[in-house]
Amino acid sequence: MQWRSVLILIVIALAIYVGSAARPALLDDADGCHALAAREILQRHDWAVLHINGIRWLEKPPLHYWLVAVAYALLGQSAFTTRLPIALTMVALMLLLYEFGRRFFGERAGFYAGLVMGTCAGAFLFTRIMIPEALYALEFTAAFYLFLRTWTGSLPLRLGYWGSAAIVGLATLTRSGIGGLFPGLILGAFVLAAGAWRGGSEARQRLAEIPLWSSAMIALAVALPWHIVASVRAQGFLWFYFVNEQVLRALGRRYPADYTAVPLWLWWAAHIVWFFPWAVYFPYAWREAPSQHSWERVSDGDAQARLLVVIWAAVIFLFFSFVVGSRMEYYSFGAWPAVALLTGLGLARAEERRDRWLHGLQSTLAVTGACIAAVLVTLLWISRGVSDGADIAGLLTRHSTDFYRVSMATLFDLTPQAFARLRVPAAAAAAAFAVGPALAWWLRRNGRAWASTVAVALTMTTFCYAANLAFQAFEPRLSSRPLAVAVEKLFTAQDRLVVYGEFEQACSFSFYTARPALIYNGRYNGLQFGSYFADAPKIFLDDRQFDALWRGAGRVFLFVPPEQRSAASVRLPPGDTVLIAESGAKAVYANHPIGSSARGLYPFSTNSQ
Repeated sequence: MQWRSVLILIVIALAIYVGSAARPALLDDADGCHALAAREILQRHDWAVLHINGIRWLEKPPLHYWLVAVAYALLGQSAFTTRLPIALTMVALMLLLYEFGRRFFGERAGFYAGLVMGTCAGAFLFTRIMIPEALYALEFTAAFYLFLRTWTGSLPLRLGYWGSAAIVGLATLTRSGIGGLFPGLILGAFVLAAGAWRGGSEARQRLAEIPLWSSAMIALAVALPWHIVASVRAQGFLWFYFVNEQVLRALGRRYPADYTAVPLWLWWAAHIVWFFPWAVYFPYAWREAPSQHSWERVSDGDAQARLLVVIWAAVIFLFFSFVVGSRMEYYSFGAWPAVALLTGLGLARAEERRDRWLHGLQSTLAVTGACIAAVLVTLLWISRGVSDGADIAGLLTRHSTDFYRVSMATLFDLTPQAFARLRVPAAAAAAAFAVGPALAWWLRRNGRAWASTVAVALTMTTFCYAANLAFQAFEPRLSSRPLAVAVEKLFTAQDRLVVYGEFEQACSFSFYTARPALIYNGRYNGLQFGSYFADAPKIFLDDRQFDALWRGAGRVFLFVPPEQRSAASVRLPPGDTVLIAESGAKAVYANHPIGSSARGLYPFSTNSQ
């Protein structure tokens, strides 16, 4: 059965993550900006200090950006190569969880853990954006796997502990302070819980075998060089990177203010969605927490593994429960492999003992799938009279700027009318949820437990493809690529590009036009700190500077994001402004007509929306 499990995991992982990596286009905000940082590594031949739009960008550690830059160098610059490192990371994570679970809990538990991690809704949604969560989740899993194997005696001491330490160093280069903090807290809590505090205990003897100093030196040898070089190359780096971006962000005192903390109740409740549909089996995961009398059975690999996995999840969830300043939906991603292991283990053991509640939970999932399908069909019916050719931005609702300080807030822009542009993905998702969970229920009723679980995973594979089609339909709203394609052919080498407001809202436009931008009234947030270096390019314009540029003889294009249309309208002279193109409520204006061959030029009006 082992080869079949591995093959299924590889096929599902490649289909979901690699197969969908080319679409949609890179999104504005974090996605496009992070891609620009990777691109500028190659352009500037600078692997030490990250830059965006020519400005030092010191918020994040570099490992993820190095991987994307390597992908760009080997395969070219595109949405596919931007997402490829994380896509391959998810393939590796699913396989590593299979190996982790197989070794300590049994083959079926490992297989289910891989399926849970790879096919839960949140894992797919949060790998659509260039953020490193999946990468450090893989690093945590690898570090704990090596540690646990060495702790339980199945790996040589130095190989296991030194390998784990090196991976913790990589995690620090991936997720900054918490990349080292979380493994330290988790492993420290584990050895204490296992009884290392008691003299003469087996855990105390195992703790004495750990080469603590050499392991710490290995972790530092991996993590420190970049930090030292960056601090030398960028004055004030250590304060900004460690104090402002990590300590003050956690306390809600970061300057300038960034994303707000998701309310704690909502953050916890959202995990039911992120782990859908596997969250229905969470009661079994809860039952797998080891009883206290088994904590100190160091020779019992199963008990020690369950203890470590529970502590792994608990430390990360509790940490972000107490953090008040910055708590985004995906911040617990580093604990998701632990949740997947417990869920896979709980489900496998429930099947082994033929738990009487299992059919009921499977029925709940089938009913939930039918309800989701019914809601989707209803929304398709409501939108039946709306043209599917309409710009989706005109079918969405809009909220205040502060509303979008939660990363998934754009989902709440959806209206029933917007499903006119989502007919194919909504129909595909409705069919998957109507058929897949019902089939899984039928298979379980007929004693085919393994096939039932695979049916649920295949349902989610279909849903991920449908969701990716929906992302593509949302592209005009979430990405500036359609606008970049429309305008790029009008650019000449002498033209200037200006972005109104925060650069992050236009970053995918800059990526796809391969053109740096001046920034008008946008010297805040991500690029602010780097803009004050003496050698930083003078790209930030105030009203006086922009007015002189706009009224000059050279041609200037102004990109205006949706939330800035009203603010821009009062600053642009109506007689000298033409609307070149708009898509997804974003607009590009020019200070001079393009010429007689240009189409779609409209007089600018302060009422433009």
